[in-house]
Amino acid sequence: MTSLQGRLILAFVSVALVSIAAVGVISSATIRAEFDHYFLGGPMMLPPGHVPPGQPPPALAPPGRLPPGAIGRPRMPHPTDPGEMRRMMRRMMGPEELHFLAQLRRTTWLAALAGGLAAVLLGILMARYLTTPLRRMSDAASRIGRGDLAQEVPVPSDDDLGELARAFNAMAADLRRLEESRRNLVADIAHELGTPLSVLQANLEGMLDGVVEPAPDRLAALHTQVRLLARLVEDLRDLSLAQAGRLPLHRAPTDLAALVVDAAAAVGPHAADKSVSVQSRIAAGLPAVSVDRERMMQVVHNLLDNAIRHTPAGGAVIVGLEAGEREVRFWVADTGPGIPPEEGDRIFDRFYRLDASRSRASGGSGLGLAIVKSLVEAHGGRVWVESRPGEGSRFTVALPRSSCGTCL
Repeated sequence: MTSLQGRLILAFVSVALVSIAAVGVISSATIRAEFDHYFLGGPMMLPPGHVPPGQPPPALAPPGRLPPGAIGRPRMPHPTDPGEMRRMMRRMMGPEELHFLAQLRRTTWLAALAGGLAAVLLGILMARYLTTPLRRMSDAASRIGRGDLAQEVPVPSDDDLGELARAFNAMAADLRRLEESRRNLVADIAHELGTPLSVLQANLEGMLDGVVEPAPDRLAALHTQVRLLARLVEDLRDLSLAQAGRLPLHRAPTDLAALVVDAAAAVGPHAADKSVSVQSRIAAGLPAVSVDRERMMQVVHNLLDNAIRHTPAGGAVIVGLEAGEREVRFWVADTGPGIPPEEGDRIFDRFYRLDASRSRASGGSGLGLAIVKSLVEAHGGRVWVESRPGEGSRFTVALPRSSCGTCL
């Protein structure tokens, strides 16, 4: 049998039949031995002076050797030949004893047969109980393999089979989410690449046809679109490598305070264009952290750029840095409109924008925060956001302390 159900049935029935056969054989042998012992080894319950047919009168024990008032009883001799013993027992047993012995044996084997049939039935039922959920999961897995991810199996019980069914359903749900994420990613990439490519194609075709003059300002605009495309491709590459755990990191003890100051100075002109002030709150005596300085600069820059983009004119962006017992934290807070509570879990998703109507020029590519999360986790840290609508947002990054533990 190749199926699990067939093998389980065979195993159950084999064990049951062997056990019942052993019980039957042992019971039959025990019954026969007890009968032999009773008829040949025990006292004959016969009236005094009775002599079985064909036997000489038994000799009575001498009166002097018996207790007072005792009467000697005849005993059957004990032959040494087992065959003679059997023949003697059969001569001694009457029809009623033989019928009783035969009936007892027959009842024992009938009981064994009934037990065997019950074992076969119970084995089939147990095998079906055990294999039905597995067969359902096998069928569902086959359909998932063919691309039908909308599969769930019922949870039969709270035992190991039920736990296996729940794990299977969780796996199927994760596959559905991954497939939806993959489809959304493909659609988002096509959309993000489509806009600048369309601009480039239209302008180049116009220049080739002589409709558009290749003036320096037009070439500069096309160069800007090419840079946007290159930046998008580079961001996608970094994000993919970071999420796969294959992004090379060149760690070294780094002064995060100097890094934050440099990042704030780099975004200063962009903040001034939007009339947004950038303030720093950096604690003293901070420990060194072992990070890739270039990648961590990218994290701080993305957070600052995101905060400036969502802060209205006249607002402020504050970057802070502080040390805890096991972590060093830096945070970027803004005075923007904040993030709705239902959007907090999606803010780090790829190509996600709070305002879907924003273009790349005003709303970014939607990869900045996803890259921040991936780079921070690649360093063994964590990032989260705290926000209330109308009160701004605060993004916090926590990084483990460097093993050297020196202060800068």
